[in-house]
This record gives sequence, structure tokens and C-alpha cells, in this order.
Amino acid sequence: MLHYSKISSQSKEFNLIASGALAFKIHNKILKDEAFQQGTKIARNMLLGNMMTGGLRVATNNVQKKVFFVIISDLDKVNTESLCNMIAKERANGSYAVCQVIPTYYNEPSFKALKLLRQNFDEVMELNKLNLSGSKALNAEQQTCLLTDYSLSMARIMYHVCVNNFETPKKHAEVQTPEYAYAY
Repeated sequence: MLHYSKISSQSKEFNLIASGALAFKIHNKILKDEAFQQGTKIARNMLLGNMMTGGLRVATNNVQKKVFFVIISDLDKVNTESLCNMIAKERANGSYAVCQVIPTYYNEPSFKALKLLRQNFDEVMELNKLNLSGSKALNAEQQTCLLTDYSLSMARIMYHVCVNNFETPKKHAEVQTPEYAYAY
């Protein structure tokens, strides 16, 4: 089951998709963050199996560029082909898609799913077990906290880049040339 949220602000869309228990917890924490509460409209849906419902159906006449941030924590339980087909169609319209994978198990279906994700997303980040600099492994709770904080920061960055133009406003029509630019 995929949990899908569309965050709209300034007529731009930021799409957040989560699959898996840990990914769903991270998804909810992201939506509760104050960066996503101000001046936004949030639409939440669930996608069951192959059904593309709740605004995720790709419209052929709509060429609006969108940003997708997908978090997957249980890779073996995701219908990767359906997700990748939808993302491939959106990317063909100029959208940008990033996938963050938190692998639970390493097995043949997981490796095949990762290969398919890498072929269809702009960027796939695989977050393995995290270690401290002294090679001391973090316990499960510490890893979950670190992954959640990382995912929240990543979502904030992607959202702000998606919504804001970051263009410097032009206040003066004429460009002032510094004095040292003239060589006599």
C-alpha cells in the first residue's frame, strides 16, 4: 500500500509517497512539520495495489512539472513496477523524482526492485545500516531517529526548491559598473 500526499503551494506541486511502516511514520512526521503547514494545501490518499487513484492518475493533457519524493522502507512489499511506470510517465513530462530506500532485507526481489528504481527515478538513495565514525553500529532506535531527521531535512530542501524560484529581484534597471573596471 502506498501513502500519497500532494502538497500544493504557489500553484506548484510537491508529491510525497511512502511505502512501509517506517516510511509511513516518516511521511506523517514530514506532513506535521511546520514548513509544510504554512500557505499549503495538503491532499492525502492511499493507493492500493495497481490502482492509481486520488489524483495520481497521469493526465495526458497536463504537462505541469512536479516533484516527487518517495520513501520506501519495505521494498519487498511494494509493487515497484506500477510505481516506476507512473514515475516514468511523470518524468517524461519534465517532472523530477527522488527515491529514498531504507532496505529491511537483502534478497533477490529487493535487488531487482532496486535495479528497477534506479532505471526510473532521477536519484535513488539507499540508506543502509548507519555506523558512527568509530565503526560502532547504532541501535535500531538511534537509526530510526537519524533516518527520520535525514528524511525530514531532505523533504524540506526538495519542497523549498520546488516552491521557490530563488531568483534575485531586479530593483534597478541599470547595472552599476565599479570604478576600477575602467582602465585608462
